[in-house]
Amino acid sequence: MNGPSPTIIVSRRVSPGREQEFERWNARIRALAESFPGHLGSEAQPPNDAHPDEWMIVYRFATADQLDAWLTSPERRALLDEGNTLLDGPVREQRLVQSEPGPGAVTAVMSQRVRPDAWEEFRRAHAEISLAMRDFDGFLSCELAEPVPGVQDDHVVLFAFDSRHNLDRWLQSEERRQVLRLIEPLIEGERTLNVVGGFAGWFDVGREPARWKQAVTVLIALYPTTLLLGWIQRGLLPDAPWVPALFVSNVGGIAILTWLLMPAVTRLLSRWLQR
Repeated sequence: MNGPSPTIIVSRRVSPGREQEFERWNARIRALAESFPGHLGSEAQPPNDAHPDEWMIVYRFATADQLDAWLTSPERRALLDEGNTLLDGPVREQRLVQSEPGPGAVTAVMSQRVRPDAWEEFRRAHAEISLAMRDFDGFLSCELAEPVPGVQDDHVVLFAFDSRHNLDRWLQSEERRQVLRLIEPLIEGERTLNVVGGFAGWFDVGREPARWKQAVTVLIALYPTTLLLGWIQRGLLPDAPWVPALFVSNVGGIAILTWLLMPAVTRLLSRWLQR
């Protein structure tokens, strides 16, 4: 398994009429990131059909410590304070610390609604789950996407293993059952879990894109798919038995991604994927 490639995705909504000022400011903060040790690259995506009204900036660093040094630096903080006047609404940051997946890699998406008074405790429990996963063969990554006001109410966890066999070993393990007991008192309603295959076959855009770009693209398509299926299950089948409901959800998720969302998203992002 290759080493991790820490990445952070920053989404910002620009105040109307301030777009040119934002682009100049964004160029400055990306140039500042480039001056920090371990910087591997950054990409800026203007608003498009995949993320309307939002700029998405992706930063990659060689190590998690070097990414942390950039994120917590006073130089970055000073520029953020300056740029806040250009923004409309809060900034969303999603941190990905992922390894290069092989062709058989699989991703699981777990969604749950956390009690508003239990968010901090849930974050601590998530950290324990991530640590437990790292002891299992084939572990690649574990990411937490927190609720976005007005968009989605659930905490969504995405975790990946290098094969379905190794993922199933984790899903069926006593270690997982123990850590899940930590979060049971913290959530409202049921958890949903969807498993999708690796990225192969979803990127028919010429030469194979960089793995981290594949991960970002899949996340863009996978996130709304998981939210939609969770909403349908809670709204239409709240009392359905867990095993058949999970099977139907997995089949639906794979079908939506393979034949609907991934073709559309890869077409929209094809130029960026090939850079």
